[in-house]
Amino acid sequence: MRGASAGRPGEVEIIEFPEPELGEGEVILSPLACGICTTDVKFVMKGMTDTRYALGHELAGVITEASPSSGWTTGKKVIAAPYLPCGACYYCLHNQPTLCTRLYESSPIPGALAERVKIPRDLAQRGLFEIPDGLDPVTATLSEPLGCVIQGLEACRFTPGSSLLIVGDGPMGLINAAAARAWGAYPIIVSGMLEHRLEIAHRHYADFVVDVTREDLAGKVMSLTGGRGADVVMVAVSSGEALEAGIQCVRPGGAVNSFAGVPDGTIINLDVRKLHYKQYFLTGSSGVAPIHLRQALQLLSSCRVKPEPLITARFSFDATAEAVAYAAGRVGLKAVVIF
Repeated sequence: MRGASAGRPGEVEIIEFPEPELGEGEVILSPLACGICTTDVKFVMKGMTDTRYALGHELAGVITEASPSSGWTTGKKVIAAPYLPCGACYYCLHNQPTLCTRLYESSPIPGALAERVKIPRDLAQRGLFEIPDGLDPVTATLSEPLGCVIQGLEACRFTPGSSLLIVGDGPMGLINAAAARAWGAYPIIVSGMLEHRLEIAHRHYADFVVDVTREDLAGKVMSLTGGRGADVVMVAVSSGEALEAGIQCVRPGGAVNSFAGVPDGTIINLDVRKLHYKQYFLTGSSGVAPIHLRQALQLLSSCRVKPEPLITARFSFDATAEAVAYAAGRVGLKAVVIF
C-alpha cells in the first residue's frame, strides 16, 4: 500500500509500506481525512531516513477490518488518538497523562497518511472514538488539535469569564480562540502579524485583534483588561521572544502557557522579581489525552466550535506534498488531506 513519508529534507515521498495484518483485538482503518500539522512540516523540512513511518496524526477514518475481540465493527467512522497514555505510571496516576513515560508506545501504524492504518489493541480499546452522526470526517480531523488546546487551557486553570490573550494568529492560535469562545472567555484577544489571519480571527473567534507590526501588544492588552493584564496568556508561536511578550501581558496571579513547541536550547529573559511579586503561573502544555479528544468531539458535534473558517484548503492524498507546502507557507490556516 502507499503512504506519504518525509524523505530528503524539504520533500514528501509517496512510498510503498507493508500491508497491515490484523491482530487480536486490533482494527484496520481506511483513512477518510487527515489534517496537516506543524509537526508534519517539521519532519519534512528536517528530512527522514526511517521509512517505517508515514506522516500525519490528525486522523479520521472508517473501520474496514475488526478483530471480534476489539469491540468494534466494520463501517464505523472514527477518530484515532495519535498515542496513548498507559494509565499506570507515576504521571498517569497523578492526572498528568501527557507526561506518561510510555506515551508513544502505541500509535497508528504506519501513521495517518497511508492507504490503510492499523490500530493496535490498547489504542482500539481506549483511543478510538466514533464520529457522531452529522459530523463530517474532515471536520472531525480538528479533534486532535482542538484536544491539545483543551489540555492547554486546563493546564492554565481556565474558568468561564476569564480574559484570554493568544499570542499567534496561526491555526493553533485560532483554535485556541475558538475553544475559549465555546467555554465563555471574555475578552478574547488574538495577536499576530498576518492581516488575513487576524481578519478571520476577528470575524469568527476574537473580540479584539492586535497587529503587532503596528501596535504595542502589552499596551493594548492593558487597555482592554482594565490595566490588569490577561487572566490567561496562551503563546502559540514557536519562539522565546513571543513567550517573553506574552509574560509582559499577564495579570498578577494569572497564567502563561508556552503552548507552541520551540527549538532545543531556546532561552528567555525572565525577571524573577516580577515572577515572585506578581505571583503569576508559568507553565507549558504538550500533547493530548483520550479524554481531551472526547471533549473535542463533543464541542465540534454540538457546533459550539465553528470549524468552517479554520479549514482553508483541501488536498487529495496524491497532493500531500502540496498540502505540507501550503501549511509551511502560512498561506491560510488548516490544510486537510482527503482520501
